[in-house]
Amino acid sequence: MRKRGIVIDYDALVTPRQSLIYDEMVSHLIEQLPELWQKAYRKMAQSPTRIHSFSHGGYAFLFDRASELRARGVVSGDRAVEDRIIVAYGRAQASNDIGGNDCRKNLLGDSSHRFGENHKRPYLKGTVLGGCFDISLYPQHRDLESERSSEARTYRAMKRYCKDNPGTFAFTRLIYGSRSWRPSGIEHGLLRQDGSMWTHAFKNAAMESRFSLQALRARTARREAAEATSAD
Repeated sequence: MRKRGIVIDYDALVTPRQSLIYDEMVSHLIEQLPELWQKAYRKMAQSPTRIHSFSHGGYAFLFDRASELRARGVVSGDRAVEDRIIVAYGRAQASNDIGGNDCRKNLLGDSSHRFGENHKRPYLKGTVLGGCFDISLYPQHRDLESERSSEARTYRAMKRYCKDNPGTFAFTRLIYGSRSWRPSGIEHGLLRQDGSMWTHAFKNAAMESRFSLQALRARTARREAAEATSAD
């Protein structure tokens, strides 16, 4: 997630403009960020891209449909990335179940007809900060809702902020380390009411055990020794 050229300095976009009212700052970010996100994504892809934009449930999405280039022979199959979400952004919503259960069969829900073969992908819930989308967006391998870790607590605090402050500008950007549609990282971010940015990048992999095998064995040995002492 440290690949050169993919990190965006969000603070630099807002710090000189904290005198603006909130809606003006959101408009400024919506004007500036899509181009920065696309530039960073092209650094990740290292392959020709075909970026589309669409809206769903009050959020805007950037989506790379590289399969169009493969179908036209612009790029060979071994160089093309899989069609995938780049980023979703919008104003946090108070309502739930955006999209409805009828969207579960489709990638991108009722927007899938725009993206050809993608609707064939299975339902895999990927969260979008500030939004409650019952549509398949990307494979998410961590359950940050229930995971017991400092990162999960950070995610839940960000989600709670959006819930407590409807209308908060929020986004979820996917970080890719290969040509797969499975992101290696998930970057969530929001604009606080005081005009400061709050962002955090999460690894998209199941949490490893907090203890190594060696440490676990040592811990077991100490417990057995303590039990033996008590028995004496």
